[in-house]
Amino acid sequence: MITRTQRFVLLVLFGLIMLPAHGRGADKITLSSTNPTAFDIDFVVARDKGFFAQENLEVDATYMTPDLVIKALIAGTVDLARSGTHFGVIAAARGAEIKIIGGSNYGYPYQVIGNPQYKTLADLKGQKIAGASLASITTTIFKDVMQRRGIPPSAYTLLFVGGSPERFQAVASGQVAASLAEAPPYNFRSVEAGRRVLLNYSDEIKNLQYTSFFATTKSLAQNRPLFARYIRAIGQGMRWINDPANEKAAIELMVKRLKVDQAIAAQTYKFMIPENHAFRYEGAIDGPGLAEMIRLLETDKMIPKREPWESFVDAAFMPSK
Repeated sequence: MITRTQRFVLLVLFGLIMLPAHGRGADKITLSSTNPTAFDIDFVVARDKGFFAQENLEVDATYMTPDLVIKALIAGTVDLARSGTHFGVIAAARGAEIKIIGGSNYGYPYQVIGNPQYKTLADLKGQKIAGASLASITTTIFKDVMQRRGIPPSAYTLLFVGGSPERFQAVASGQVAASLAEAPPYNFRSVEAGRRVLLNYSDEIKNLQYTSFFATTKSLAQNRPLFARYIRAIGQGMRWINDPANEKAAIELMVKRLKVDQAIAAQTYKFMIPENHAFRYEGAIDGPGLAEMIRLLETDKMIPKREPWESFVDAAFMPSK
């Protein structure tokens, strides 16, 4: 016969087994990323709207410069990295044991912005154009698009001045004819100042997995289910962003978290969501988009050879056919 004490112990044990996950304390994940911008709104939404919490996750993000995000992952100081896909692919091509587990930004939501006297890309022949650096993916993409238009690199001069703020200022001062890549809010400020959009990259680039989530193969062997929950939460965040019913709330979230004014936030939402569909695949791998990134990197000799996109993705996170 089971005594009252034994029955009590069994009930306690049963209660512990049946205790919901959120009652046991959240599982923690550390993430390296760049400082939050409009490109990171998927992460912001997943955190602020409770999608991480629904997956019983507590995500601790450490922000750093773009070139350090993948290095932090390889060094083992974080569990996951949210990085420009090119940084991770280049590192993997050089032997780093890292894999892609999901996508963040899809497509290429940038514009070529020029001073008002320039009306087309062809008008940039013989002109100086502001870029970030020779090794920047923005430079690679610009050269590729110009080449498609029949304009070789020898037809213009790239002046490497730095990131978006520096490129914006170089155009504003007349130091250069155009900036090879501008995104919110600098593209809006340029247009408001009378400068001209010479190219929406989305008109040329239909598939590109621009930003990805990476993990080391060692960490994947131990934490695949945990990382799958993370990607599921990110996907929920993207689904929320893409719902037109959430437009007002998304704009308010941008104002609060990105520290921009209401007008810029509204323009950013329109540019990133309905116009560029920057979060279109809800965290899933975009095979054609990865293949395009690999093609760009190999063409510009940033990786030694063009390998199948599947070789850069963890098998458990392959897109469903």
